[in-house]
Amino acid sequence: MVYHQATLTNPLNNVIFRIMKKLLITMVILILLPISAFAGTTTIVNAGSNDGAFRTVLTMIGDKINHTFVQANNPIIAEKHFNKKNVLTMWSTEWTDETLPTVEMNENTIVAITAYETILCSRTYSSVSEMSGQTIKIATWGDSPVVKKFLDNYGTANNITFEIVPYDGSGATTRGYLGKDADTIFTIQTKQDKVEADGKCIAFSANGDLDFAFVDVILSVNASNGALEEYRNIVKELSITEAWLSAVSTTYVLDNENAESLVYKVNAAIELNK
Repeated sequence: MVYHQATLTNPLNNVIFRIMKKLLITMVILILLPISAFAGTTTIVNAGSNDGAFRTVLTMIGDKINHTFVQANNPIIAEKHFNKKNVLTMWSTEWTDETLPTVEMNENTIVAITAYETILCSRTYSSVSEMSGQTIKIATWGDSPVVKKFLDNYGTANNITFEIVPYDGSGATTRGYLGKDADTIFTIQTKQDKVEADGKCIAFSANGDLDFAFVDVILSVNASNGALEEYRNIVKELSITEAWLSAVSTTYVLDNENAESLVYKVNAAIELNK
């Protein structure tokens, strides 16, 4: 019996063709897949406590990148690790004591800021202009020099004399206001719904009416452009998750549109805390 060569080799050719086709499709898929802007190692340095909000935030970011974690506990020890490449940390704008290290916080280093925005509300006045020329008892933090400094400056600028009715925290401040210990309150925006049960909020730091917010900065140190972009993308994705929202206040990720306003907010908070 005579067999033609084509009869014997066609099945083999078909198998080879199918294998080559699959390999080609796989290569095309790999080429089209998004490539991470940064594939190196990050050193995450927590300058805060072992169980605070800074640790929570940095741990969530760390779950998304290849990293080593340093628990520094304070900014002085944290700075000792800032000579490494691609460092990620969190920094408080309240760390302005001359004995503490300073870090660059600008559009080239800020990943994002977390801010407890503030509000000014009253059951007596419907606008700041109505307060002009008045002496007003205001419920707010009693042990915070920076809050007193802000209210003194704000009062001077608007011809208002504020007399602080002191409380230990935002919860106690809200209860004192609702208990009518004072007719006006300066507190954080997360308390707005409770406060407006008896009164109206008339000025907001989020709108630029008030030059004061409690600001912390998610910060890069010695980071490459690819690393910085990756950090911002990660925080942007995390900032809308339930876990993040339950642990962190309002988050603003720096981009081309908001860079100037965020840097201004950070610098204003630093100046106020000095």
